[in-house]
Amino acid sequence: MEYGFEDSIPSADETFASQQLFEILKTFKDSYFNELYTYQTLDFNDEYDVITDEKDGIDEQESTDEEDNIDDNDENQYFNIRNNFTLEEMEAIVKWVDQHPNCKIATIKHSFRKVKYMHYIARFREYIKTSGTRLETLKKIKEFMWNELYLKRAIEKEAVHDSDLELFAVQKARELNWDNFKASEPFIKMFKREYQISSRRYNKCITRISSTRKTCSLKGIYIFI
Repeated sequence: MEYGFEDSIPSADETFASQQLFEILKTFKDSYFNELYTYQTLDFNDEYDVITDEKDGIDEQESTDEEDNIDDNDENQYFNIRNNFTLEEMEAIVKWVDQHPNCKIATIKHSFRKVKYMHYIARFREYIKTSGTRLETLKKIKEFMWNELYLKRAIEKEAVHDSDLELFAVQKARELNWDNFKASEPFIKMFKREYQISSRRYNKCITRISSTRKTCSLKGIYIFI
C-alpha cells in the first residue's frame, strides 16, 4: 500500500513463484530437519545468458593456445619455423614447390625470401601433416568433453567443474594416443566460450519430515515409522 501497488494483479510468473515459496515454507514448518545447500556447477547458456566472468573476444595470446597444445611435442624442433612462418605460408610455399619440382634453393629464395635452406620444405610438409592430424584429434577431444558434460548435467544432474573438463580432455587424449596433451587453463576457457558454458550457483533445500505411515508388526501391533 505504501508504494501504491495494492490494486496490481500478479502475473503468472509471480503467482507460480508464490506457490513455490508457500510449498517450501510449509515443508520447513512440517519438517524436523532442514538444510540449505549451495553449490556451483558449469551449465549450458540459453539465449538470454551473458557470460560475465570472461572477456568478450579472444586476445592474441589465447587465440594461439590451441596451436600451442597441438605443437607442444615438436616445439623445440620447429621453434624457428613456427616463429617465422604461419601455417598458411607453409602451405603456399609447399604448393609452389610442388608446381616447380626441379627448382633449386636459389629460385625458392627468390620467391620466398624467408626460406633459407632446402630442408625447410621437408619440415614444412611434416608440420602441415602433423597440424592437420592434431586438429582432427583436438576436435574429437572437444566432442567427447561436450558429450560427457551433457551426460553429467542434463541426464545425471550432477555438478561439473573445470577440473572435470580437464579430466575428460586428458582421458580422451590418452585414448587417442596423444600422451603429452595438456588441458591448460586457456584451453578450458576457449572450450567453454566455444560451447557457451558458464558457471552458475544453485540452492538446494534438504528437508526431512516425520512419517505417519502405519505398518503392522508380526504381533499385530501398529508401529509408526
